[in-house]
Amino acid sequence: MAAINNLDNKLHTHIAELHAFNAASRLGSLTKAAEQLKITQPALSQKIKRLETFVGEPLFLRQNRGVKLTPTGKALFESTQEIFQTFHGIFKDIEKRKSAKQVRISTDFAFASHWLVPRLADLRNDLSDIDIQVFTSQTPDNPLSFQSDIIISLKTAPHTDRRNHILFEEEVFAICSPRFLEKHGPFLKASDIGNQPLLDLTASPDASWHNWSSWLELQGVKKSTQATSIGLSNYSLVIQAAIRSQGLALGWKGLIEEQIAEKELVIAWPQSVRSDRSYSLEHREDASTHVKKVFAWIKDHASRNS
Repeated sequence: MAAINNLDNKLHTHIAELHAFNAASRLGSLTKAAEQLKITQPALSQKIKRLETFVGEPLFLRQNRGVKLTPTGKALFESTQEIFQTFHGIFKDIEKRKSAKQVRISTDFAFASHWLVPRLADLRNDLSDIDIQVFTSQTPDNPLSFQSDIIISLKTAPHTDRRNHILFEEEVFAICSPRFLEKHGPFLKASDIGNQPLLDLTASPDASWHNWSSWLELQGVKKSTQATSIGLSNYSLVIQAAIRSQGLALGWKGLIEEQIAEKELVIAWPQSVRSDRSYSLEHREDASTHVKKVFAWIKDHASRNS
């Protein structure tokens, strides 16, 4: 272990020399490498000499027109080239993201489909100089969220501050198409709903949103053993099935207003279910000015519909 730690220390000490060696090998010239690295040729030569001392043998054969790799130099160059190319690509992408007015938003499928996407045209018109990227998953606050500038997720309501804002609290209604209500309704008590075909958003047992079992339990009833149910893995599919009169669905406040306004769906039972969760808006700690602009835009437009 001590030998490994000692080697790590030496590699750390000589990383600048390895980079200088890589540049000279790639360009075949100490002069061109010094120009690219913005150092003098004598300084570059000193770096190469220190690396050769560390390796214990020459890495270059000096020639009148540049340099030629020794067998050891060639082996070292081939092993370092891919590494430095990878570094170069990573840092180039980082610099590109810093300079570009790009905002990456991570949210769940339901919020993206039923709140964000219908407003993207307005967002683009109001903030036309900013590129918007939307990433969706069932769990937008998972470990992959490090790639996002803004996260919108359904979770236990956070304390609001400059980085966190509650868009709307979780409130869930039983909804269906007008035709379904006309055929199967009216529903005079919650137990009437538990006897109907139910459209459910399938998810893992620890999912953060209500399903029909939890919703009916909070209404004081249980789903009938005679009731049929359809499980769908995407909330847009649940809504489309409800519009087509295939059953009752759960409708989240903030996501179903458009379908209610257009009379594609109606609230089947007036008593909703609430929780301590909310759709919350969060931006990363080191948010740029354009990220904060998008954050403020979403915050403002959510308040208009609340």
